[in-house]
Amino acid sequence: MEWNEDDVTARIAEIENDRRVSLKVSGNLPDPDILITEAQLELSSSNENSEWLLEREGVISSSRGLLIKVAPKNISRALRVFNALIKAFRIRGFEFQRSNAILGKHNYEISIREKLVRVDNWKKEPTDILCLKVYSGYPTFEIYDTKNILIEERLAKVIAKVELRIEYLERTWAQNAKQQQAALAISEEKAKILLTKNDELTAFKALLKAAKRHHETKLIREYINFREKVEMKDDSLNEGLKNWIKWAHKKADWYDPITNSSDALLDEFDKESLD
Repeated sequence: MEWNEDDVTARIAEIENDRRVSLKVSGNLPDPDILITEAQLELSSSNENSEWLLEREGVISSSRGLLIKVAPKNISRALRVFNALIKAFRIRGFEFQRSNAILGKHNYEISIREKLVRVDNWKKEPTDILCLKVYSGYPTFEIYDTKNILIEERLAKVIAKVELRIEYLERTWAQNAKQQQAALAISEEKAKILLTKNDELTAFKALLKAAKRHHETKLIREYINFREKVEMKDDSLNEGLKNWIKWAHKKADWYDPITNSSDALLDEFDKESLD
């Protein structure tokens, strides 16, 4: 869960006790942030779109910087709320660009709009109830004016919820990264074990093939020696047979995994498959 009410209450108290932060929304703008000045200029500019919006919904809006959409009489109030909020966010370590509170890779779009009611199919009218909306990929939360509490009295709660959500996401990402690292370590260990097993099996197969070749080489040499003895006993060991015995011993040396001798005519062939 991103936050609970006890966490929010504790963080609100911490923010309100932060002597660097002033959350008081004054009745004027003695020291407006540059974003406030830019929004004032945009809201005071009349164009076809602003005139249509004022006629159809009774509000005017700014969208190039701060996101404000309120009735003309509430422009000053919306700007004063934003001015206090921007300064508080900056003191708490955030950047504030256009209408976004930014901390590292966390980006929260903040807007102030006036609640509207429909009069007929074509026309709406403002209600004098302001809504402060915090958005990050999906509506994170909204705070409305109530009969007893205005949004400017709840700015500490806005900051508290944004900070707590960021901390929750950082914890979640850290836990996910830790779990991914653990899973990667397990995967790498399994791959290492599998590689070791495969190497072991490959080595054993090579041993088995060498043993078979060694055994077959012994049979070849035994056969050569048997032929030589038989021919000598029968006194039939002629020059041709002597050459064959010499040739056969050379082939046995080539096939023998111990001697592994070179043979100009047979080296291109695989000794295991004889292909």
